[in-house]
Amino acid sequence: MMSGVNFVVIFVAMRRSYFVYSLGSQGYFIGIQSVILPVFIFISIHLFSQETPEWKEVRESNGIKAYVMKVPDMAQKRVKVETVTESSLSALVALMTDASRHKDWVYANIYAEIVEQTDAYNWVYYGRSDAPWPVSDRDVVTRVHMLQNPVTKEVVFESVGEPAYLADCEDYVRIPMLHAIWRFTPLGEGKVKVAFELLLDLGGNMPGWVINLAATKGPYNSLKDFIDLAHQEPYSNASVAHIKEPRW
Repeated sequence: MMSGVNFVVIFVAMRRSYFVYSLGSQGYFIGIQSVILPVFIFISIHLFSQETPEWKEVRESNGIKAYVMKVPDMAQKRVKVETVTESSLSALVALMTDASRHKDWVYANIYAEIVEQTDAYNWVYYGRSDAPWPVSDRDVVTRVHMLQNPVTKEVVFESVGEPAYLADCEDYVRIPMLHAIWRFTPLGEGKVKVAFELLLDLGGNMPGWVINLAATKGPYNSLKDFIDLAHQEPYSNASVAHIKEPRW
C-alpha cells in the first residue's frame, strides 16, 4: 500500500484593509494594509492507493495451476485451481450435476444430493465430508445457479452457502460460509479451460493444518479427479439438452 501527501498552493489576490481570512483549524491569514494581498491557501491532499488483492501461484502439477488470494478482513484465503482439457461442455456439466458421483471426485465427500430443484439452472445441494481425526465431520448446504453465456458459450456454476436452509445434523458441523465458482470456458479446437474458485469457512475450532489442507490440497485434488472422471463413460459422450456446444 502506498500513500503520499501533495500540497497544492492556490494564489488569491485580494485588496482589503485589515482583511481576516479564516481556514478554521488551518489557522488564519491576516492582511493589515490596504494593498493587494497575496493569499496562499495550502490544501493537503492525501492520496491513498489501496493494495489490490492478487492471485499468488502456489502449485503447478499435472497441468493444473493452484493460486491463493488474501481476502480483506478474513482469515481465510480464496483459492483457485485451473487447467485446460479436451472435452465437450456437456460432459463437464453432466458430471457436475450428477450428485451421486460427487463422492468420486469432490475432495473428502462421502455423500451428496440435490434436495430441491427449481429448474435445470437452479437447485439446492447438500453434501457431507469426512474430516481427518480428531476433527468433526462437516456438512454443507448451498444454493446453486448455473448459466451459459449465449455468445461465448461459457458455462458458470455459482454456489452460495445457505446453512440455515436445513436443520443441523447431530453428527456433523455445518459449514457456515461457502462461495464457489466453476467456469467452463471454450478456447477453440475442442479445448476447454476449467477453473474452480473457492472461499469457505469450515466453522468450529479447526487446527491450522486442517485449514491449510482444505485450502490447497482439496481444490487441487477435486479438479484433477473431476477431469479424469469427465473423460470416462457415460460423461465423455453425454449430451445435455440445455447446454449449447460452441462451433469450433
